[in-house]
Amino acid sequence: MMNSDGEKFKIRVAGCFLEHGGRFLILHRFSHKSQGGKWGLPAGKVEKGEADQDAVIREVGEETGFHISPRRLELLQEIRWDFPEKIVEFVAYRLHLESPIEVTLNENEHQGFAWVTAKECYARDDLMHGVHDLLEKVGYLF
Repeated sequence: MMNSDGEKFKIRVAGCFLEHGGRFLILHRFSHKSQGGKWGLPAGKVEKGEADQDAVIREVGEETGFHISPRRLELLQEIRWDFPEKIVEFVAYRLHLESPIEVTLNENEHQGFAWVTAKECYARDDLMHGVHDLLEKVGYLF
């Protein structure tokens, strides 16, 4: 997909590893959505003029019903993928949860959720583009 200047379409995405007890949360997208039927972190596009941290707080709230305190967020890394159809800049955060959270899914976006270890997640063949690479680059797999 190209923009009006003939360049690849570029999006910026912020996502978060919500961790508790050696596991983190992944969400299952509805089939009719982009990358439908795939699993990924709570994440979403950074809106024009929005800070990455504000975007991840907003997206986690919209997708899980959980409100993040900004001071507890840890920035892990920014990763850039050059996919055939677009360029994705992904800003990865982590939040260590003191106790499990009650997940309230956005019924317009996700059909399920799971708490997984990094190895369980990496072994899946139904992850969104880039998740395997993300797990490697941010140090979840040794």
